[in-house]
Amino acid sequence: MIVGVFTVMVVSLLFLFATLNAFWLGRLLGPERRGKFRLAYAVLTVLAALAFAGMRFTPQFQWLAAIASIFYFGSFWVTLQLLLLAAWPVSKIAALVQTKLGADTKAHLTTKGSNGMTRRSFITQAAILPPAAMAGINAVGLLDAELGTVLRRMDMVYPALPPELQGMKIAHMTDVHLGPYVSVSDLKKMLGLMQKESPDILAITGDLVDDLSMLPSIQAILEPVAAKIPLGVWFCMGNHEYIRGPVPIRNMLQKSGVNILDNQSRKINFNGGSFYIAGVDYPTGARLKPLPEDVDNYLDLSCRGIADDSFSLMLVHHPDFLPGAFARKVDLTLAGHTHGAQVGWAGRSAFAFLYPYMRGIYQSSGRIGYVSSGAGHWLPFRLNCPPEVSLITLSKG
Repeated sequence: MIVGVFTVMVVSLLFLFATLNAFWLGRLLGPERRGKFRLAYAVLTVLAALAFAGMRFTPQFQWLAAIASIFYFGSFWVTLQLLLLAAWPVSKIAALVQTKLGADTKAHLTTKGSNGMTRRSFITQAAILPPAAMAGINAVGLLDAELGTVLRRMDMVYPALPPELQGMKIAHMTDVHLGPYVSVSDLKKMLGLMQKESPDILAITGDLVDDLSMLPSIQAILEPVAAKIPLGVWFCMGNHEYIRGPVPIRNMLQKSGVNILDNQSRKINFNGGSFYIAGVDYPTGARLKPLPEDVDNYLDLSCRGIADDSFSLMLVHHPDFLPGAFARKVDLTLAGHTHGAQVGWAGRSAFAFLYPYMRGIYQSSGRIGYVSSGAGHWLPFRLNCPPEVSLITLSKG
C-alpha cells in the first residue's frame, strides 16, 4: 500500500497531540521526573509513527501475533492521544474536586517531607485516573475491533410483502476496508458467518478494499462465494473505491462474478415471483458527502424501470440516499459509510449527531432503511460498536 495523504495527516496530528499530552501529563509529576517522562513519551511517539507508517509500507501481514503487535502499537498510540485529549478536562475537574475534598480532610494531609500524603500527591491521584482509564478503554476498543465481528440477524416485516418473497434471506456487508488492519482471512471469516445462514443474495455496499495488492487474494475468495449464492453477489461503489482506484477494483469484481450496479436496476426472479435490485454509483468520486443534486439524479436513474407493484431493494454506500429512497418508495435500502462512528451506546451510535442516518434501522411510510456499522475499519478501535455483517429475513406481517 502506498503511504498517502491520510497517513501523513495522521502522523502529523500524532506529533501535535502527543506534544500537548506530554506537556499536561508531565505537569502531574514532580519536577524531578517530568523531564524523563516527556523524553520517554517523545521516544514512544516516534516509534508509534514509524509503526503506523510501516504498516502501510508492508504487504498484508500473516505473521505471528507477537510480530504484528509491533505494528498495532502505532494505531494504539494514535488513538490513545485522541482519548487523552478528551481526558484532559476530566482530569482538571477531578483535580478540582479532589482539592475541595482535600480542604475538608486537612487533618489527613501533611506537608512534603512528612510521612503522610502531600496535598499535591493527593490531587495527582485524582488527576491521573482519567488518562489511566483512557489507556484501558483504548486496549478494549482495539481488541473489540480485531476480535469482535458479529452476525446481526434482523427480520424486516412488510404488510404488503409478496408471498413469494416470504423468508427470503439477504446478506449485507459493507466497509470491509481490506488493508493494513483487515486481512483476506478476516474476509473469509465474514463470508463464512453469512454462508452458514444460507442467504439467497449477498449485497456489498462499497468500501471493500484499501490495498490494491490484495485484489488477487480477494478474487480467490469471492469467486467461489459468488458461485454458491443462489441470486448472486451485488455491489455498489463507495468513496474508497474511487480513492484507491476504481478500474482495477471493478475488474477484480467482474472476474469474481460479482454484479456491479451503477445507477441501474435489475429484475430478479425468485421462488415463482420477482423483485428488483438497484444500486447507485458513488457521486463525484471520492467526495465524502454527496451533493443533493447528485443524490436525486443517481436515484432517478437507479429507480427507472422498477415496477410500482414490485418489491425493491436498493444498495447505496452513503446514508444520505435514504430519504430519497424513501420518497421513491424503495422498500428496503442498505447503506454503510459511517461505521457507526465505531463507538456505540445502547445499540446506537455515540456520535449520532454527525449524520441524520448514522447506524441502525430507519423507517418511513412502511419503507425501511438499514445503515450498517461496517465490517472493517481503517483504525482498529471500536467500543460497543462491533464490526458486523448482517442477515436480513423478509417476512409478511
